[in-house]
Amino acid sequence: MVLVRDWRSTEAALRLAREQKTSPVLVTPEGAASFHGAGYFGALLQRAEQAFPDVAFELVVDCGDAPGHALACLRSGVRRISMEPFNDKIADIARQMGAELVRRPT
Repeated sequence: MVLVRDWRSTEAALRLAREQKTSPVLVTPEGAASFHGAGYFGALLQRAEQAFPDVAFELVVDCGDAPGHALACLRSGVRRISMEPFNDKIADIARQMGAELVRRPT
């Protein structure tokens, strides 16, 4: 697990993963969706996929306890979100959208 806060930390983590030929799980700080916004993380994911097409990685965006932020992240193209507490309704919606609600990696 690698904590990422912005493009600079994401890019550094993916460069290292490329060099080491690893597949990192990138995780945002707790509640990050509420202070950066869903669009930011959707764009961050898209930029990372375009800049590092040869690196297999996952990005988990932490949505805290806010179902609205979780749904917004899903609409923005984020495929893995985490919430505390786990929300079964959001998990079901995520599955229907081809995404997933996961427990926050530690």
